Amino acid sequence: MQMQASWLSDEEKSRVYEGALWLLEHVGMRMHGSRALDMLADLGATVDRERSVVRLPEHLVQDAVAACPRRVLMAGLTPESDVVFDEGQPPHFSMSGCLAKTLDHRTGERRASTLEDIRVGTAVYDETAEVDMVWTFLTANDVPVERRELVEYRTYLSETAKPVLMVDCPNHLESVLRIFEVLSGDLESYRRRPRTGVVCTSFSPLGVNGELLDLVTELAGYGTPVWVYSMPISGATAPVTLAGTLAQLWAEVLGIVTVIETAHPGAAVVPCCGPGVLDMRSTTMSLGCLENSLAGVASTEIGHWLGLPVHNAGLHTDAKHAGIQAGYEKGLKALATAAGGADICSAGFGHMDSSNTWYLPLIPIEAEIVAMVKRMLAPVEISAETLMLESTERVGIGGSFLGERETRRRIRAGEHFMPWIGARSSFEAWQEAGRTEIDAALERIEQQLAAHEARDPYLTEDQLRALDDISGSE
Repeated sequence: MQMQASWLSDEEKSRVYEGALWLLEHVGMRMHGSRALDMLADLGATVDRERSVVRLPEHLVQDAVAACPRRVLMAGLTPESDVVFDEGQPPHFSMSGCLAKTLDHRTGERRASTLEDIRVGTAVYDETAEVDMVWTFLTANDVPVERRELVEYRTYLSETAKPVLMVDCPNHLESVLRIFEVLSGDLESYRRRPRTGVVCTSFSPLGVNGELLDLVTELAGYGTPVWVYSMPISGATAPVTLAGTLAQLWAEVLGIVTVIETAHPGAAVVPCCGPGVLDMRSTTMSLGCLENSLAGVASTEIGHWLGLPVHNAGLHTDAKHAGIQAGYEKGLKALATAAGGADICSAGFGHMDSSNTWYLPLIPIEAEIVAMVKRMLAPVEISAETLMLESTERVGIGGSFLGERETRRRIRAGEHFMPWIGARSSFEAWQEAGRTEIDAALERIEQQLAAHEARDPYLTEDQLRALDDISGSE
């Protein structure tokens, strides 16, 4: 017994893909300032130099798709922390990136995020089993801009053994390559086990920053997996229909993928789906919308149909606090995204307010949501052994199974999901304890921070000194 879900027919997948190909060939994509324009022109693409728009022939895009590997490794510090995207792998989960604001659980103040927020948050993520990899999830506003990027990298990489995704594309390429060497020993070792990935986000509709595109393409040449992200807004920067948004989203993703794969055939790329809608009443972008999840599950099926791994931002919420709205949006969206087979689902574990605000106590709460989703998606054995007919006969009518050895054994083995945040006690016991979900979350965080503090450092003293030298950390 196992949940099965599908949304698109093969004909519908083909229509979206063909729509994306048509857009790339007839409308094109702006890549202002990119060196890739000359390369694409030499291969038969039509380049409007004045507008920096390239129209990609269908065969060029299809060749790029065929060159993409289905299996992508995001390496951890050790193989035990690796994240592998491939057919037959279970869904993975992570947060999203680079929030500038934190809702301080101690004061209730929404303030600028700090380097200490990054350190504490990364430590908690590292101790949270449901988090599979760490994105650069906050901006350290208290660090001078000229040093901020490298100081942030040093903090993330020293506080977790999990893979790290650099969401804001690095500006200091030489320094980042030195970081790769510090982490891996040399660049060839890094290529075999890339500890970091990088994001390249399109500029909807149908654009990408040329300098960013060139930089991620260069990093792809060193073996860095590139996460190709499209975040169109239906009704604003994309057609109002879900189908139209999907066609544009895939055109943007495939346009960037074509550049990367043409320059470095076989480079690791991960198409990323994160669209929103323009709420016509508030005139704000909504990421907690259901259309975000519908586009996500459709994109997963399209990507897998093309032989590509797919990321979805399936844990978004528009809620401004850890309340009812956050619970139902994140729960529904996480289940749909994971059931749709996404290789990795992000935007959770502390993210709210359409990923504009980070809130530490949400991490254990969302970990419980993810654990419940995984339990619902896990196979349930229906066999002679699990039917337990002999046990039922032995207990008999009106008896109790509490004394059965199999009851004890299977409960200890995880037969039933046991929440750490949700309350299952009697109302009177719950009332007497006076313990809210936030209280439970903060208690768990304290335990996680204590466990993290007791760990040996992940990096050697020589590695830490080298990272301090690269980043200018004091």
